[in-house]
Amino acid sequence: MKELPTIQELQSFIVYNKTGNFTLAAQQLNITQSAFSAQMKKLERVVGVKLIDRSTRGSSLTLEGERFLPEAERIMESLERSVHAIRLASKLERPVLNIGILRSMGDIRLNQYVSYFSEDSGDFALNIYDMEEEEVLLDLRESRIDIALLYLPNDKDMSMYTSTSVREDVMVYYAPRLIKNRKRVSRQEAIDNNLVMYPPKYFMARALKTYFEGFDIKRSNHNRLSNPYAMINYCQQNDAGAIVSKRLLDVMGVHDGYAELEQPLNLQVCFAYRKSNSKWDTMKRFMDHVVEEAPKQFSR
Repeated sequence: MKELPTIQELQSFIVYNKTGNFTLAAQQLNITQSAFSAQMKKLERVVGVKLIDRSTRGSSLTLEGERFLPEAERIMESLERSVHAIRLASKLERPVLNIGILRSMGDIRLNQYVSYFSEDSGDFALNIYDMEEEEVLLDLRESRIDIALLYLPNDKDMSMYTSTSVREDVMVYYAPRLIKNRKRVSRQEAIDNNLVMYPPKYFMARALKTYFEGFDIKRSNHNRLSNPYAMINYCQQNDAGAIVSKRLLDVMGVHDGYAELEQPLNLQVCFAYRKSNSKWDTMKRFMDHVVEEAPKQFSR
């Protein structure tokens, strides 16, 4: 039988692709650079083709390396899934789902699901992380989280993930000290007041920039806060308004002090994930429950 690549060699090759650098890959794998280089040379010898171009200016995957990479990833993912499945079946470990939620969406809305699965499905646990878009997509790509909960569509490449629609978030104008018995507020009225905004790199900052396109928003007149909870609290204490999700206000028990937007702003909430994840069965249970419950919660 012909010699085959080792698991360590395949893993090292995948790490190299993520870092694009021998030194960084070796550091991440906690081995010396010479040991890493030896692994890559042996992998190329076993496969029979050159996988990495090396020069004084750096290194990069060859065409053959780019073709081999998805196969190496598939093999490692399949092995990880198989080991994870047998450990779960033997009750050697309890699966833990790591879920990243867009910070501007508000992670408190997942509390009820954490509670539900803790009480009714104690065979797995949940870790919830609040992140912004770049961070959540990076951690999803690097498999540090299993599921991302975010707004779509966005301007990011999502081709490597599967997405499932959860619900639509209706955004409202929250300003308890500024509006009295108002049912609707125009875009001009919203920006004429002290409108609390999101930091520039946030998804919601881009969404609001598009929403207010053509209107003059003087940045110096508008504070930027890190999350919707801080915005809601700020508006409760100051003569200011913010664009936030009505669903988030409902979950927080805030049922007044806001008005509909004359020009509606509705955002689609979606799960993004990879089906190849070794925790797929557990992931599906969680997502199916959330999608099933979303219409009921939205109607309350």
